[in-house]
Amino acid sequence: MSNSKTLIGPGVSVALVPCPALGDTTVFLRLAWRLQAAGAKVSLASASLASIREYLPGLEIVGGKPDVAGLAERNDLVICAIDWQVDAPLSNVAYLAGKKLPRAFKPEQQPVSLFGHQIPGAHNVICRDPKAGKSMVQWIDLYAEQILGVDLAQPIAGLQAMPVPPVDAERRVAIFPTTPHASKNFSPSGFRRLVRRLAARGWLVEIVGIPPERQALVAQYPDCSVQAFDDLKGLVDFLRTCSVVISNDSGGGHLGSLMGLRTFTITRRRTDFTWRPGFNELNCVVNPVLSFKWLGKTVWRPFIPLRRIVQALPDWKGRPA
Repeated sequence: MSNSKTLIGPGVSVALVPCPALGDTTVFLRLAWRLQAAGAKVSLASASLASIREYLPGLEIVGGKPDVAGLAERNDLVICAIDWQVDAPLSNVAYLAGKKLPRAFKPEQQPVSLFGHQIPGAHNVICRDPKAGKSMVQWIDLYAEQILGVDLAQPIAGLQAMPVPPVDAERRVAIFPTTPHASKNFSPSGFRRLVRRLAARGWLVEIVGIPPERQALVAQYPDCSVQAFDDLKGLVDFLRTCSVVISNDSGGGHLGSLMGLRTFTITRRRTDFTWRPGFNELNCVVNPVLSFKWLGKTVWRPFIPLRRIVQALPDWKGRPA
């Protein structure tokens, strides 16, 4: 543990600046709760989190494009995703990357200090060993503990004062069939097969995307209700009506896990890949039983064992609604 052990506590102000991606934002939110539990005054510069301020008591949410230099002036410490790196070195700004800092970035030339004490390792990657089997949630906890000296035994707040789930939430499943990266997406035909099998067992299945995708998703899933939300609050409120999230390797799975839902992540990666939902123990990674290279591409989608998802969930058919 670093010599920063006693530096994070009551009276210390820390600003966090996550990158815009939803999954990354949830990981920084975890760090915010860790710092909050240590007694620090914590702010998050995030346009997406601005819509759920009411669910984040005790955290200051700063919307709009992050002003890293301004945050550095107003706070004792800033922990910033490398996506928002500014040209001028700032002595109280630490940069985090998911797995790799830019080659041109020289951490040793930009030491980070808090109250005159240098914080070794403040500039870092969240995942320091992709083969270790840890999730990004576990890695960010280690950063909080080993670099910032935070006590992980302290309970964290989590989302608060959310809507009461409806009576049918237990049998509703949300499927997120898309990501910004087509190579990560399971096939629409595969998701349609999954929808039919779940519906046959009495599940209420909803397809979830972003507003620009809605028309295409309605065409691809003509027998399903399709949901798309203009802000994060709409999505969070909707997921309160669900008990299960099925997704590709995407932000929807991370948000579902953060909210305590059961999640299934469909991916071609190994089951312990780093960027998997890890906020609770109810995540299952579903990967292909085999894959192979063909014309320079990996063929994996036909070999996803959908039965693993279907058999893991209750059969609601014939039960009272």
